[in-house]
Formats: sequence, C-alpha cells, structure tokens
Amino acid sequence: LQDSLGSIAPGKLADLVLLDANPLDDIRNTQRIRAVVANGRLLERAALDSLLAQARAEVARR
Repeated sequence: LQDSLGSIAPGKLADLVLLDANPLDDIRNTQRIRAVVANGRLLERAALDSLLAQARAEVARR
C-alpha cells in the first residue's frame, strides 16, 4: 500500500479536489470546488450538487 500512496502518478491511489482558483491566493477559494475524484470516480460540479441535494432531502425527511 505504501507504494501506491503519497503522490499523484499513474497506478497510484488518490482522492482529489479540483478547485476553480488557487487556495494559496485566497483561502476562500477552497469553497470553489469544480470536481472531485474519489475512489477513482470523477464527480463534476453537477454531480456534486445532485448528491448534496439528495443528502439535504434525506435529512429533511427525518
């Protein structure tokens, strides 16, 4: 497992958050999420928004 973690390269495992702007310029840019790669699956903004709406609806039903 150690050989498959620790950097971004072909054959390695990684979860990534892709931002629209550099968080080093402004920490608030961490909220400008364009996409996420999780468990090898790309979730673009529309998919993330859909998942968030589903989660909110589930919480509202409780």
